[in-house]
Amino acid sequence: MNNPPKMERRRLFTAMVPVALATAGVLAVSPTHANAAVDVSHKISIAGDMRMFTQRMALSAAFVMLDIEKEHYLDVLTDEFHEFQADIDLLRNGDPQFEMEPEQNKLVLEAINTVEFGWSFLGPALKEIVDTKTINDAQFTKIEKINTQVMSLADSLVHRILVEYDSLPVDLAYQIDIVGAQRMLSQKMIKEAILVALEFEVEAHHEMLLGSMSLFRFGLDKLAGKMAHNEHMLPAFTGEMAEQLQQAEHYWSELHPVLEKLDQTHEMTHEDALLLSKEADELLAVFDAMTAVLISAAEQV
Repeated sequence: MNNPPKMERRRLFTAMVPVALATAGVLAVSPTHANAAVDVSHKISIAGDMRMFTQRMALSAAFVMLDIEKEHYLDVLTDEFHEFQADIDLLRNGDPQFEMEPEQNKLVLEAINTVEFGWSFLGPALKEIVDTKTINDAQFTKIEKINTQVMSLADSLVHRILVEYDSLPVDLAYQIDIVGAQRMLSQKMIKEAILVALEFEVEAHHEMLLGSMSLFRFGLDKLAGKMAHNEHMLPAFTGEMAEQLQQAEHYWSELHPVLEKLDQTHEMTHEDALLLSKEADELLAVFDAMTAVLISAAEQV
């Protein structure tokens, strides 16, 4: 499998997406809040990356263990392993080139430190796979015991940033967060389906899979303006963003029956695994593209 286009942070922050933001259901940012809005939007995006990485890395470990697109997922795991620590440092220390100030808010710093503490357990388990390019049952069990906990810590970091800073319009801040959550859920629910099919702590992962599928469906509806987020209705995406959302709906229509089948039968064929691998990459690519537009919205002042 060819690797999907990698959303490198430097390219994500500097590339200006050619879309009329005002007609895409994405709000512009007031010039008086320009620098702060850029800073906060990047913080939310980076913390959201870390939230997604926890599930993408665990999913990659599962595919490596199954010997499904092994080289592809070893590359994914290696790239995101190194980027996770870099993201922690970026959030803490800032980056003037991208208008990110060193973090001063004590509560945000505490949330960053908590994520780093969780990473001190998950990181070494993943590093063994990165170094040896192999994985055994004990290593995978350790990763699966920890990854969702670190995901929750990263999710708390995202929401701490949203609470502590108000530089972004509420609609734009929520859109960045929801799209970031969709990125994470696209990987999490596929990982959980694999674990159900493998009968790995099947009862717990069955419940998690159903929850992830529901949250993913809710996220699509929120971005389409059909469902409130925190009792707040978002403007429906239009134009190019609506087309991206429609593409996500298409991939979801292909993926949903496969997830339901795995949940009910606990049986996974090689073809099922290949389809899950394909959908994991395609869904992530769509939401990556949406993220690029939303980050650019904070820079259009």
